[in-house]
Amino acid sequence: MIKRGKKNIYISCFIVLMAMSWFLFCGWFGNRLKVIESTEFLMNTNVTAKIFVKDRAKGEELFRRAFAEAKRIERIMQPIEGDGELQRINKSPTGTRFELSPELKTVIDRSFYFYGKSGGAFDPTIASVKWLWEFDQAGRLPSDNELREALGTVGLSGISLNGNNLELGNSGNKLDLGGIAKGYIVDRIIDLLRDNGVQSGLINAGGDIYTFGKKPNGADWIIGLRHPRMNKTIVLDHIPLPAVATSGDYERYFMLEGVRYHHILDPATGFPARGCVSVTVWATSAMDADVLATSIFVLGPERGIALAESMDNVEALVFFEDDGRLEYAASSGIRDIIKL
Repeated sequence: MIKRGKKNIYISCFIVLMAMSWFLFCGWFGNRLKVIESTEFLMNTNVTAKIFVKDRAKGEELFRRAFAEAKRIERIMQPIEGDGELQRINKSPTGTRFELSPELKTVIDRSFYFYGKSGGAFDPTIASVKWLWEFDQAGRLPSDNELREALGTVGLSGISLNGNNLELGNSGNKLDLGGIAKGYIVDRIIDLLRDNGVQSGLINAGGDIYTFGKKPNGADWIIGLRHPRMNKTIVLDHIPLPAVATSGDYERYFMLEGVRYHHILDPATGFPARGCVSVTVWATSAMDADVLATSIFVLGPERGIALAESMDNVEALVFFEDDGRLEYAASSGIRDIIKL
């Protein structure tokens, strides 16, 4: 009996140890958050998603759903290629009326808002001018006649938007939502991830970035900015706004006779805006950060910072050149933490 008792004790101890091992390794460690990451080419740039999840398989399925949703919206917003909604609008005769999808209605509504807010510095009807420059290829300098004719189609005020109905004006307006659609798609990816229980992550769509939650160790997300003229990264303290977007004259450009021609065009002239070198904007949504980075770049440092100051939950950092020197201006909420 004594021997059987010892044996029973050994068996009991073994069972307890196995249970503790399962608890520690399958329970506690098994429930630790895992980082997973995925990258796909969308909207002419690499889009990287990084999230922290307990279930890797569920996280990977969410990535598939998120990128499928992004591709669906990208098709809607394509201005020239494919057979999406915006492409069909741009191919239609003037005076045609369209009932907009909820996605396109949201983006065009916000475009009208920022068209007014920026005094026309953001104008998606610059499409005909933008396409002349062929920045998606090697780039070209349009002729004065080409620009003059294309500028006649620019002006969002020429388009009528009543409820869900959009009507093209009689000046040959075309729409290109490249300055706002990417941010909207980032916001939609974030919504899908959050709605499915993801509590921490980051989306980077070629410089349009959205972070949410904290890292598993409790640390904040810190975003590094590309220096506009040097091969280095600018690291700032944590700024408590989730979305950040940067527009710079180094992103898409070509050089001709020593002059840099970049893709951020001034709707008033049809030429690249010359007031800024780069603009970074922090906001509560990636869509707003995206469109404001473009708007402020066109407005220039002084008027651009004034626009940022006029809005709640918006901060901006502008680099510009003065007599060959690189200078910067910042909105009041981040001015004290900028040390360059």
